[in-house]
Amino acid sequence: MKTDFSYFIEVIPKEMYSRTKTYICQNIAIFEPEEYDVGEVLCVDDYHFILFFSPAPVTRINNIEYQLKKGDMVVVQPWEEVYGVPCESRESGKYMHIAVKKDFFKKIAAEVAGGETFKFKRIQSLYSKQLMDLVGNFQREMMDHGESFPLMVESICTQIVFQLLRDLNADTVANLGRISKDNKYINKAIQFMQEYYCANISINDICNLIYLSPCHFQRVFKDYTGQTPYQYLIGIRMEKAKELLKNKENSMEEVARQCGFVNSGHFSTVFKRNMSMTPTEFRSVQEYNE
Repeated sequence: MKTDFSYFIEVIPKEMYSRTKTYICQNIAIFEPEEYDVGEVLCVDDYHFILFFSPAPVTRINNIEYQLKKGDMVVVQPWEEVYGVPCESRESGKYMHIAVKKDFFKKIAAEVAGGETFKFKRIQSLYSKQLMDLVGNFQREMMDHGESFPLMVESICTQIVFQLLRDLNADTVANLGRISKDNKYINKAIQFMQEYYCANISINDICNLIYLSPCHFQRVFKDYTGQTPYQYLIGIRMEKAKELLKNKENSMEEVARQCGFVNSGHFSTVFKRNMSMTPTEFRSVQEYNE
């Protein structure tokens, strides 16, 4: 079958794909592998949602580690890097991969966002029974009729994407009041990090500003953003560093200082850990692309 998802299938090891259950139509592809693909960095187009049916190997998305468990779901956005950290266990049949074409996703996301640019509230959440029921409907339709009834297939695909977005943006009733109250503190903390990323700021500095205990702040910050405060701050510094590195006149010491690092050695270590290359290598790549 010719498919728009052939680019993704090509990055899956052949021996692994041969043991993978697949259900593919024009807008959505669902894969049920028998093992985890670990030890290789994947970076592909379109939107990818991974549902975990049991504890999984540590997964890095854009160099941020996630320890995922049964019932969890994560989204990988276009051209984000994903890396499954190798481990001893490679349990079979314990997760599902849903790939959604970018244009199809954006059309639905625009409606969810009321015509505005859609942004994920979080990239990690729990998947719902409603989502699994819709996935089952899609699988049965593809097995029984394939794409003989395009409107039916498109209808189910549309419902799946809506439910994916609702699951990722949903908050339990018990948490709604708390999250609404905490959001203003989190937003203030993010604004503080964006303004003072170049300084040697700490968790205590932020907590003193927003009047939350460090323990509570770190927990609600990760619930809200999907990252720890440190990971978020490093992300801001990495984006600024990449901008500064494009200018060859900026020395490594200057870039390090302007991005809040102690020295160029510390900066280089953190940059390589997050970007999988040294600042010098990054600058060389940028010069080559120009």
